[in-house]
This record gives sequence, C-alpha cells and structure tokens, in this order.
Amino acid sequence: MRKLFTLFALVALFCAGTAGAMDVWGGPPEGTWQRGEPGSTFELFDFDLPEYGPPEVFDNPFGVPTWDIFCGTFEWGEWEAPIELGPNGFVTGWHCTDPAGGAIVLHIPNQPDPNQLKAIFIQMTSTKFPSCVQVIGGGAMGPYGSGSWTTGKPHIQHDGPAPFGGLWYTYNFGRYVMPNPEYEDIIIDVPYCTVIDQVVVDTICTPDPEVPTESSTWGEVKTLFQ
Repeated sequence: MRKLFTLFALVALFCAGTAGAMDVWGGPPEGTWQRGEPGSTFELFDFDLPEYGPPEVFDNPFGVPTWDIFCGTFEWGEWEAPIELGPNGFVTGWHCTDPAGGAIVLHIPNQPDPNQLKAIFIQMTSTKFPSCVQVIGGGAMGPYGSGSWTTGKPHIQHDGPAPFGGLWYTYNFGRYVMPNPEYEDIIIDVPYCTVIDQVVVDTICTPDPEVPTESSTWGEVKTLFQ
C-alpha cells in the first residue's frame, strides 16, 4: 500500500508541485540534470510521521532509500511555520534536543554500474544552519573520494513564525562522490535546538567527468553534465 501511495504521490508532486520549500527549488540547479533522467534519483523526506524509514515520496530505480538518527536525541512534533512551508501555519519535523547536537543519516541506493562520479544536490529546510553535511560512499568499488561543488543557488530565509525564537531557512548543498558508490550515506549534523522540517535529495551518476573542487565555478560545474 505504501508503494502504491508513493506512486500516486509522485505523480501529484510532478503535476502540481508541493506546498513548501519544493515550490522554491523544484529540482536540481538549472544546467545540471533533470529529475527522471537515466542514472538519476529523487527523494523527498518530509517527516510526516514520527518514524524512521523510506521518504514520503521518491523515484529511485536502484532501491528504497531510508533515513535514521545517526547520533544525538531528537523529538518529533508539529511546529509553527510560515504559510509557504505549511499552508495551515505548521509543519512536522524533528527537533534536536541533545545539548551536544545531533545528526541524521540518509541512505541512498545508487546505480550499480560503474561511473566516475555521483553528483548530489541537497536542500534542507530547518531553523538553523547544519554544522556539517558530508557524504560517505559505500560498496565494493571503493576507496571513495568526496567533495563539494558550487550550486549557484542562494540560501533562503523565510519570514514568519518559527519555534524557539529561531528563523526558518532553506539551505542547499552540492556534493559529489568518486567513483560512483553502490550507495551513499548523507550525514547531516545539526546544532542543539534545531528543527528539521524537510530534506530533498536529487542525485545522478555520470561517466568521464572533470573532477569538481571546492573552488569550482558554477560554469565549470555545469560542464560535468553536458
């Protein structure tokens, strides 16, 4: 039943969009790749229920993505938000209650065929900037290298109410893993008292790329996908 629900939800998502940060971003940066292209995956973790497991909506032909608590303690709840994030003025999500901070991990299955690069675009809507967003490749092909690429997208601050005197933001991150792993784990570290509303992940495997670096310009990054 969940698989059938996911299929209908995915169709609705692409036809009408969602009421939230997805309306702001809509997908990977222009000039890179589009959802549904060969070798690509899409995952929408909206945290509608107080449980771990698959995202609410996903399109991943290589397996079922999942998420879990990596470290620290979190509580699930409903939190005040501006209407662009929640039409009724509230969103559901996870609040880090550990004074030392905490982290969640997203497990993303990949295309099993060897490719030189797995490129990843991550958007996260939360009340604080994550302490770290790292990607670890896994599988038999390693060792894996990883790094960042410049998305060309700004972070967005949302006006309106937020819990614990904070502010809602939608952040974005470009990451890569070389060579293409069988799966990657995206580990998002967050400070104490952070509320995470949503994480959206778009990925693609591509052969024979130039190696992106921390100093890559957006124009250089786009050549990876042409």
